[in-house]
Amino acid sequence: MIHLFIDTNIWLSLYHFSDDDLAEFEKLKDHLNTSITLYFTEQVKEEITRNREAKIKDALKTFDMKAMQYPAFSKGFPNYKQFSVDYQTLLSEFKKWRKNIDDCIATNTLPADNTIKVILASVTCIPCEEFVDRAVIRYKKGNPPGKDNKYGDAINWECLLQSVPDNEDLYFISLDKDYQSLLYKDKMDPFLIQEWKEIKNADIHFYTSLTAFLCDHVHDIELATENEKQQLIERLSFSHNFISTHGIIAMLNKYTGWTEAQIEEICDAAENNSQVKWILDDEDVKEFYNTILSNVDYSSLSDGATKRIIDLLRKGESQNTEDENALEDNL
Repeated sequence: MIHLFIDTNIWLSLYHFSDDDLAEFEKLKDHLNTSITLYFTEQVKEEITRNREAKIKDALKTFDMKAMQYPAFSKGFPNYKQFSVDYQTLLSEFKKWRKNIDDCIATNTLPADNTIKVILASVTCIPCEEFVDRAVIRYKKGNPPGKDNKYGDAINWECLLQSVPDNEDLYFISLDKDYQSLLYKDKMDPFLIQEWKEIKNADIHFYTSLTAFLCDHVHDIELATENEKQQLIERLSFSHNFISTHGIIAMLNKYTGWTEAQIEEICDAAENNSQVKWILDDEDVKEFYNTILSNVDYSSLSDGATKRIIDLLRKGESQNTEDENALEDNL
């Protein structure tokens, strides 16, 4: 039996999944209570509810269509009349489509909402009230997980320490840096590993992506789109020339809905692979990075590749503005 915990950020990443990948992920329900025990806490449930709208808002930022303004001279061309009619029809259809989406958002019936409901239908939500005091004490002692006077991660951890049977390994999927090693981002904080070993007499297996866990342990579930994205990110990290980088960027541009971990990996490629870094100012590369970083909340970032690449791009934009101003002054 696999004992599994899926953190809030992983559940929220489902709102970026394609319909095909959501359908695949729903197969997880067939494994629950047979080969997999899924631990779902009241704390995670509340965090999903609190953060759902913010996640959807990020996804909708670039999903818009507005009435087109036509220059007066364009109306004298033969294309104008038919194009304006076609565009108005398209705009009308878009508004209907968007209303349908907004209705689903309001009624919690987006595809990701439905997938989450299907999976959790056979899972008991674990109450967390009794673990709040323990979490507060834990945080005040300086023990992970937790930061900025927020105890949610500590509540989940204390809940798991109590709920998972002794002598049982735990498979833990999270993007949260509160749980991660400072040295190795694909490893768990060594304090937590040691604590689990001492209290539960078992090991803990840490994953930062759902795809990696499923690939290792649930072979009949294949998240094709997410796997393709991950393979392209790995190719970008090891791109050996500029031509290859431009080609990979073009393929990455076909996808949307990037998780925090994926964005960090993409930025890590720009920081550590010279075949990406040296052409970061090329139009297609720069546009791609600006697009995927446009929805990132800079104020919430800890030190990492994502923050440093944003700083680098902003510095470049500032320098370009200064150069343009200097050129205008010399004219």
